[in-house]
Amino acid sequence: MTLPLTRARFLTALLGGGMLATAPNAFAARDTAAETYVQQNASQALQTLGNRGVSGAERRRLFDELMRQFSDMDRIAMFVVGRYSAQLRADPALRTLWVNTFKDYAVAVYEDQLTAYSGSAIRVTGSTERIPGRDIVVNSEITPRGQRALPVQWRLLRSGDAWKVFDVSLIFDGGNQIWLAQAQQLDFLSQLDQNHGDLRGLITRLQQMTASLRQHASAANGR
Repeated sequence: MTLPLTRARFLTALLGGGMLATAPNAFAARDTAAETYVQQNASQALQTLGNRGVSGAERRRLFDELMRQFSDMDRIAMFVVGRYSAQLRADPALRTLWVNTFKDYAVAVYEDQLTAYSGSAIRVTGSTERIPGRDIVVNSEITPRGQRALPVQWRLLRSGDAWKVFDVSLIFDGGNQIWLAQAQQLDFLSQLDQNHGDLRGLITRLQQMTASLRQHASAANGR
């Protein structure tokens, strides 16, 4: 079975495939509504993860609820399987199973990635429009106590009358930037190509990875 992607494997896979993600070309215009949306919701997510006044189960429930509202999970779930999304459109039951499984996995990934910064301050530093009113990248910095700021970018797409997060980028040592949804798509397409488009096999893998990520997050939080 393919192992879950670690940060090192993210870099290895993307560099090896010549697909290291970089910041998109964008116009200079800013969108203060999108910036406020990220500032408020990202701050709440970090505060939720750092809240020791509630049980671990309640903390996870609150974080799960927030991230499902903050992110456009349905759109991301279809994006990460690329051309294989045609199978999902043709089979509503399979699509429901996939989307629900991916949502659980995506929230577990966010929790695993952000737990190290729980309770940290986040500061939005600006934004750049890719498509005015429809597609924007919001720039921010997360500063853990006693450490240097970590640049984080949030790609937002318009969903009805609201903004929703579509992808998140982290910048690692050496300046390498990785967009998480793009990295997930690269990994998932590789497995699907090798297994003749077996989405049910990928679903099983994600369920196992979700359990592992949650166990890791629980251990990291001492619960």
